Amino acid sequence: MTATSVRPRLHGVSSSWHPSAADLPADRHPATPFHTAEWAAAWQLVRTEQISTRQHLLLTDGPHQHRMAFAQVHTSPLWRALETAANVPRRTFDTDVLCAPSLYSLYGGLPGARGPVLAEAVERGHALARELGSDALMITNLPPAERTMWREARFPDAEIILGRCHRTRLSTTLTGFLARIPASQVRNAFRAAHRRGQQAGLTLTVARGPELLSHLPQLTGLLRPDGERAPSVYGADMIASLTRVPGAVGLLAQDGARTHDGYLAFHHGRTLYLWAAASGIPRAHTSPARGWLMYETVKYAIASGVEVLDIGRDTYPEPARLGMLPVALTSALYLTRDNPRLLARLSALQAGLNQHLLRSCAA
Repeated sequence: MTATSVRPRLHGVSSSWHPSAADLPADRHPATPFHTAEWAAAWQLVRTEQISTRQHLLLTDGPHQHRMAFAQVHTSPLWRALETAANVPRRTFDTDVLCAPSLYSLYGGLPGARGPVLAEAVERGHALARELGSDALMITNLPPAERTMWREARFPDAEIILGRCHRTRLSTTLTGFLARIPASQVRNAFRAAHRRGQQAGLTLTVARGPELLSHLPQLTGLLRPDGERAPSVYGADMIASLTRVPGAVGLLAQDGARTHDGYLAFHHGRTLYLWAAASGIPRAHTSPARGWLMYETVKYAIASGVEVLDIGRDTYPEPARLGMLPVALTSALYLTRDNPRLLARLSALQAGLNQHLLRSCAA
C-alpha cells in the first residue's frame, strides 16, 4: 500500500487499511453472519474465488468502529454464473474489479453506520481501485434500506440487482406457517411433497460447524446454481472455511448415507440464513427431496426458536408462493474513469438477469 494507508479524521471519521482481518477489532454486534470477523477471516482462506489483492478498512466514528473487507477479484465463479444466466455476449469487465465485500456475502454494506462513514468507505475504496488499476469499485449486495443510505452518501455511477433473497417471519408452530401460505393449492402441494419425501425414506441430518466436513465430498458435487447444467460456483475450500463461522449448519435430506438435497445455513441471532442450496436437480424443477427439505427446514427453524427465515439467492424455486417477501440486493458501482462501454455492458447484464428471472418464475 502507499502512504495513504492511514488517513486522518475527516467529517468526524478516520480510517486505516490493514492487510488481514485479524488486525481489526471484532464487531461486538454484527448485523448478519456476513458482517462477522469470523466470516472475513474464513474468506481469506478461500481460493475458489481468485483474489489478487485483499485489504481491510477500519473506520472509526467516535466510539464506534466499522470494518469492511475489500478484495480485487481476478476470477469469481459466481460472477461468471451470473453472466452465463444473463446470456451476455462478452465479459462485463476488462480489469479485476474491487469488491466490498465478496459477491458471495448475501448481505453487504455497513448496517448501523452513519452517512459520513459510508462516504469515507467509498472515498477510500475508490482511491484504492484507481491505485490498483481497476475499472470500478463495487459495493455489493445492499438491501433496500442500505442502498438508500449509500446513494445519499455517494451516488453511484451505476447500480445492478444481482439477486434477491426472500424472508418470512415464522409463526411459533408449523401449523401457523402453513396457514399463512397464500393459496390452498400451494399449501396442499407443499404438504404432498413432504409426504412423498417421507414415503421415500428421507431423514433430516443436522451437521453443525466442523461436522459438515465429513459431508464435503457429496456437498461440493451438489452445490450448483442450476443443477448439473451449470458449473459449480462453490469449492470444497469455501465450504470448509465457512464451517468455522459461528452458527454454520448443514441441513441435509438423506436416504441412508446418500445426500439428495441440502442447505448450508447460518444461525445468527433469531434469524436462520439459507446461504447455499445443494441439489443435483435444476432449480426450475421440483423434487420430493427439495419440497421435503424446505418443509423440514421450517420445522427445524421453529423448533430452534428462529423468528425470521431468510431464503438466500436461488435456494428454493418458489419462495414467493410460500408467502415469503423478496429483498432485492443492489450492488453500487463507482467507476474510476469515464467508461460508457462498461456502463452499456452493465445495462445489458441487468437486462439479461431480469429475463432470466422471468423465465425462472414462469418455469
